[in-house]
Amino acid sequence: MTSPVCFHFSNFRFCRSVAVQSAFSGIAIITALSLGLSACSGGGGGAGGWSAPPPGVEMTMVRQQPWTVSYQATGTLEANNKSELNSEVAGNITAILVQEGQVVRRGQPLLRLKADKQLAQMQESAAGISVSMGNIEQQKADIRQAQARVNSAAFRRQLAESELKRFEKLYRDQFISQLELDQKRSAYDTAASAYDEAMQGLSSSKARYTQANSSLVQARSGYRYSRAIADESLIRSPFNGVVGQKYVNVGDYADPGQRLITVVDPSSFKIRFTVPERYLAQIHPGQPVKTRFEGLGNATVPGAVQFIDPVIDGQAHTVMLKAKIPASTVASQRLRHGLLGEVSLSLGVIAEALVLPEEAIVPQGEKTFVYVVKHEIPPPAPNASAQSAPSKPSGPADIAHLREVIVGDRVEGLVRIDRGVQPGEAVIINGLQKVSDGLAVKATMAAPATGSASQSSVKAKPVSEKL
Repeated sequence: MTSPVCFHFSNFRFCRSVAVQSAFSGIAIITALSLGLSACSGGGGGAGGWSAPPPGVEMTMVRQQPWTVSYQATGTLEANNKSELNSEVAGNITAILVQEGQVVRRGQPLLRLKADKQLAQMQESAAGISVSMGNIEQQKADIRQAQARVNSAAFRRQLAESELKRFEKLYRDQFISQLELDQKRSAYDTAASAYDEAMQGLSSSKARYTQANSSLVQARSGYRYSRAIADESLIRSPFNGVVGQKYVNVGDYADPGQRLITVVDPSSFKIRFTVPERYLAQIHPGQPVKTRFEGLGNATVPGAVQFIDPVIDGQAHTVMLKAKIPASTVASQRLRHGLLGEVSLSLGVIAEALVLPEEAIVPQGEKTFVYVVKHEIPPPAPNASAQSAPSKPSGPADIAHLREVIVGDRVEGLVRIDRGVQPGEAVIINGLQKVSDGLAVKATMAAPATGSASQSSVKAKPVSEKL
């Protein structure tokens, strides 16, 4: 005779037809099945219940170590010398003398604007200079001749004056007549008149020389002005560098102040970034920074703070900094103006910081937590009845406790904990998805963390928003 035998396992019902030989054998089968199910339950789920074995997790110890605190910000790379050249005069572009990306020297012509009028004025001024210089030479010769006439007239006047004085004495002594004296006086008057005329000629020559010299100065001034205007139509490189983008083509009309071409000096750079004003007391010129450029394959370039803006941004409450990047670094040869980089600014060292692997952090909303493992006697299940409760404790076990922590900063897979844990406490870092508060776990110690806390990064956002 056969009869179905059914039993319940969790939420499932199992039935099987068996031969009932006797009441005793049926009872034995049911008793054996009940004992088997009871053994599988492990006694952890209450009377007649079933629970899975403790989940396996990995944990690590909270350790203390020196921690260099730094602030991380996004910065923009700037060349120390970058110029967008324009013209002060209007005109058509007649020639572009360089190519984009070409290396140029200081003063090298880059492009030329039409300057026919300025060149004509310059040629006219040059001709005026030539004429004025010839006139000056002529006036110098005239002055020399006038001076010779003055010297000759002065000599004749002096001689006539001496003769007149001698004849006046002879007349007083009555050795000559009045007619002879009048002749000598007339000769003196003629010599004196010739001297005065020669002096007037000399003065006129000097005046003409002064006028010719003034004309030369005016002609030279006009030439310099015309040349300056003509030079403004020839755009030159202001420093040694590389030609960047050109914004005009041959034949285009350029207005005064219009952007024409860019020149960049790639030999030296600085990176510009901002820092919250609360860190202002910890910042000083020469402070080391490290900049990582994702656009250069995460290449890292060292630098130092060169400039701290004396004006605080009143809306964002930040201060702008510029850090100089030495041109001697290998990565600097690939730097480009406008490149974005992640700047790490060293702010100081915490001698004994509490450090955990980043994997230990459990974000929940705006708060952060960790699971601390304690080896202790597990508390009784809250829904266990007095009849199903064991007669004595089952013994200590590893229990996971959810605990809120305050995270400081992080770097290279490590986080600094400001508050919430103590040195040497065990914290779960692997298997967190299987853990809940108060759950017994099967914990093993993980290998030591490979990250380094020699550098840390103060982020503008909480760590919980980044994990």
